[in-house]
Amino acid sequence: MNTKTPVAASLFVLGTLLSLSALPANAQDAGTSGEAEDEARLSTVTVTTQKREQNLQDVPIVITAFSKETAEAPGAVDLVALNGLSPNVVLQTQGLIPNVPMISIRGISHSDPDPNSDPKISTIIDGVYVPFTAGTMLDLFDIERIEVIKGPQGTLFGKNNLAGTLNVITSRPADEFGGEIRITLGENELHQLRAKLNTGRFADGKMAAKLAMNIREYGGYSTNTITGSDLNTNDVTAFRGALTFDPFPDLTSTITVDAISEDTVGPAGHVIDNGSAAYMLLPAEARNDIRVAAYNFDPFVNTDSSGVAWETSWSQDYGTFTSVIGFRNISYLNQGDFDGLTVPEPGLNVTRDFESDAYSGEFRFASSTGTSFDYVVGVFASLDDFTQVNTVRPAPPVLSLSTISQESRSYAVFAQGDWNFAENWILTLGGRYTQDEKDYEIDADVFVGGNYVPPSSFADKLSNSWNNFTPRVALQYSPSDNVNLYGSVATGYKGGGFNSRGTVRESIGPYDEETVTAYEIGMKSDLLDNTMRLNLAAFLNEYKDFQGSVTSQGAVRAENTTRNIGDIETSGLEVEWLWLPTDQLSIGVNFAYLDAKITDFCADVDGAFTDGSPEPNQCGPAEEVMVNGVPIGVFSVPIDNSDLDLANAPPYSGSVVIDYNMPLSFADLRTHVDFRYTDEYNTWGRSNDPAFYRDSVILVNGSVTLAAKDDQWRLVAYGRNLTDQDVISGSAKAGTAPIIQYYQPPREFGVEVSFKF
Repeated sequence: MNTKTPVAASLFVLGTLLSLSALPANAQDAGTSGEAEDEARLSTVTVTTQKREQNLQDVPIVITAFSKETAEAPGAVDLVALNGLSPNVVLQTQGLIPNVPMISIRGISHSDPDPNSDPKISTIIDGVYVPFTAGTMLDLFDIERIEVIKGPQGTLFGKNNLAGTLNVITSRPADEFGGEIRITLGENELHQLRAKLNTGRFADGKMAAKLAMNIREYGGYSTNTITGSDLNTNDVTAFRGALTFDPFPDLTSTITVDAISEDTVGPAGHVIDNGSAAYMLLPAEARNDIRVAAYNFDPFVNTDSSGVAWETSWSQDYGTFTSVIGFRNISYLNQGDFDGLTVPEPGLNVTRDFESDAYSGEFRFASSTGTSFDYVVGVFASLDDFTQVNTVRPAPPVLSLSTISQESRSYAVFAQGDWNFAENWILTLGGRYTQDEKDYEIDADVFVGGNYVPPSSFADKLSNSWNNFTPRVALQYSPSDNVNLYGSVATGYKGGGFNSRGTVRESIGPYDEETVTAYEIGMKSDLLDNTMRLNLAAFLNEYKDFQGSVTSQGAVRAENTTRNIGDIETSGLEVEWLWLPTDQLSIGVNFAYLDAKITDFCADVDGAFTDGSPEPNQCGPAEEVMVNGVPIGVFSVPIDNSDLDLANAPPYSGSVVIDYNMPLSFADLRTHVDFRYTDEYNTWGRSNDPAFYRDSVILVNGSVTLAAKDDQWRLVAYGRNLTDQDVISGSAKAGTAPIIQYYQPPREFGVEVSFKF
């Protein structure tokens, strides 16, 4: 890429912002007289990105806020349903393990299923940080709002927010008695019941409660030709309850309790021909049909998760004190076939048995001074621990058994202030200091033919700590009430850690922290008498000591482990445009350009160890491979991998969303259609083999709704992937096994009926 591209793009956007900054005042003046009371106007979107309620358009951060209607649209069951609706955001499944999401923001993604691989994009549910990637697919029910916050949020949200944050806010108990029932029936045996009951205010108006439930059965869209079972099935039972207690006018407390149990059979991997005899032994239908897999057993994952979030706020004239206390337990049992072949048996069969607890607490104060300066200050602490038993059967006589555990502690203090130092100008300064500590323990044993192999077995206890200061500065200028121009420099940090996949001392770590510095300029504007919204942003992110995967020699096989692989740079442009030409028609258009590249990556990533002879593009000396301190006679040769395409970083993406409401005499007829375009991109990132690439595609979804005037009932017919595209969600390669692709569902239709009372 031309190194001048980010600068040129930034200058182009800055010029566009300045040229448009004069539009809103004129447009508003032209449309303020003689307008009908019910003419369409853009609504104010309230977000809590900066630890206080604010208008989305006033925040100098790029945020996509998905409403309840979008998050819980007919046919939408989890995060993947929102994929393609926010510029430079990819929401997919990891593939190899079904309960692991793959979230990518501005070219930086994380989909490692192992528990001590901290995410690069954090998930916050009702103010509580979720420390583990597995189990956060987020079944979408009882949602008030989902905020996708782009760029590092190291000041107010802390560690593991390198690329952005997923902030999920569930619904609060309502003041009035009422409820809702939604029943969905769809193809591939989809049966779903979502229900909610609000008690309304009771106990002299000081309390209110809510109970929501979600029961879903899904029969899947693939088949295991060996066992005859359906694959990609999904059964979910989830509950969420909340109680609000307002003992005094200035004190409010809400406790939310949730539990979810999810059972999945699958996934269904499509194995790519690697020229081996084992591949040719796969049944023909499995080689030729992407919806047919061949496993000697049915892969599965059973996940149970429960949590508590308790938020209390005490408001005074000078500000609000808030405490958020959280607990979450996640456990799962997963068994998978990681080579996708039928011989040898077993062959890379992996079982993970995982149990975890996480505790966190945050106490903060947000001022309300009524002056030119307001601020937020706070402290944070968390403790999480897990135990996982990994059972790996790489070949018939070999068994690798590892028991790992880890306790992590994190402490932080943070502050951020907004200074309105001149008319229409706001300067934001903030910073956070974080201290992370991890205690790691492993007991790894290898058996061959039932016999214990001491040289390949070991036990160890390791501890390490990391600390970092993450500052932020932003400058805003508002030439009118409807335009907000801003620029910012923000930093983010992700602590180091250990490798739970490492089965030899040499590969368990620790690896070091990684950091990012992000530069951004943008404009947020509401134009044409508040009927058009145009938001623009240009960004440049510089990642140092990036944590990525390489292939290392394990006790019995090559294994993927995490190291600090080098440096990465991402830059791009984002456009979000929304227009309400009439009170019946809404048109939204999003567009994104992304240039994501590796600037420094010198490592051996192919897992093919040699005699140490020089290789093309070698960037360092060959290293002798050791297993628990003993050389095994082969060498790892580091190669310059800066030409690799970064994973899950499509250069171009965009969407068009059209909604039209036609009033009838007895109801409203509402139509929705969206087109989601994604350019070709690499889903793996450790090889440029064409099999790892997701083709460019336009996915089309739509629905037709007949709804009562007061919205008390709805009848919906919907379709997803209307043009029936075959699209991979991800791909994987375990060591020297073949490449396996995992596909999204085919075209699906369904109906939904809902009632409110």
